[in-house]
Amino acid sequence: MTPEHLPTEQYEAQLAEKVVRLQSMMAPFSDLVPEVFRSPVSHYRMRAEFRIWHDGDDLYHIIFDQ
Repeated sequence: MTPEHLPTEQYEAQLAEKVVRLQSMMAPFSDLVPEVFRSPVSHYRMRAEFRIWHDGDDLYHIIFDQ
């Protein structure tokens, strides 16, 4: 998918779904509501993949666009 073919009209719905999914996953641990920082509709984070993982007690994250 290239930047000129991003589904920007779906941004708000996708963001709302991500917030609901995150709250559902975190519900066993916390009832806090996440603070959401919206990006411009066609910003980098919309077309990037973000991962979080751990190895023992260490926590890692990465953002990449491939």
